[in-house]
Amino acid sequence: MYLMKIARTIVTALMLSFAVFSFAQGNDSIAILPINSGKEFCKITKSIKDKNNALYVFDIDNTLLVTNENLFGSDWWYSQAKEDSSLKLNVSNSCLFDVLTPLFYSMFNTASLFKKQACAVNSLLKNKSKTIALTSRAYTPTIAASTELELINNQFHFLQKDSIELAPNVVMLNGVIYTKGQNKGIILYNYIKGTEYEHIYYFDDSEGKVKDVQKVFSGKNIDISIYHMKIAQKVPYDQAQKEYMEEKLCFLINTINQHAEPICKCK
Repeated sequence: MYLMKIARTIVTALMLSFAVFSFAQGNDSIAILPINSGKEFCKITKSIKDKNNALYVFDIDNTLLVTNENLFGSDWWYSQAKEDSSLKLNVSNSCLFDVLTPLFYSMFNTASLFKKQACAVNSLLKNKSKTIALTSRAYTPTIAASTELELINNQFHFLQKDSIELAPNVVMLNGVIYTKGQNKGIILYNYIKGTEYEHIYYFDDSEGKVKDVQKVFSGKNIDISIYHMKIAQKVPYDQAQKEYMEEKLCFLINTINQHAEPICKCK
């Protein structure tokens, strides 16, 4: 009798453990795979380039392109300004996003993260597969023209003619989806619904963005691989660099105000 009790206890424990394990397995999220170097990036693109009917999705800033070695581009500047609001110079949102942001994108020089990155990305364009960009940049004609020019000048050749409004403030133009900072997981999922892509590969330097995509696609039974790009260095600004950015921002504001009705003010 005592042995039977022990046996029942063991069986119950095993069944409970199996149930917990099955639940955990069923709710496992998609893995996020880090890429720490250009060599790793090239190795991965080489391994996935012969897929048929695949969709390759790339963030732009710090994933395909860096600005002035990633010190003074708008993407990294915005990240730093979240921690140090003085970098924003207390300008209004209308000034910051509608006036200064397009100037950031049109005035700074960009480069790919490493040599031969463009070749690696362009090699994916085969077997009915498609390569697109999915950026947090907002759409304006100025930003779109600047974005396309940056990609072309850096030898990325995946741009193609298209024009789709995917959601409010979300536009796809010439192979680039402009999300205006919205959830990339939701935007990407809505974009691929109704399509017949057999594989999806997503690359982004932002930990928050790759987690957004992971969360949305987990449990959807979609073949997707998510890569966290860690190639671009992200070193916090020192005081001299903060002063440099403040000076540059003030210069832009003062230049604008000389040629138009002032809507921006420097502190």
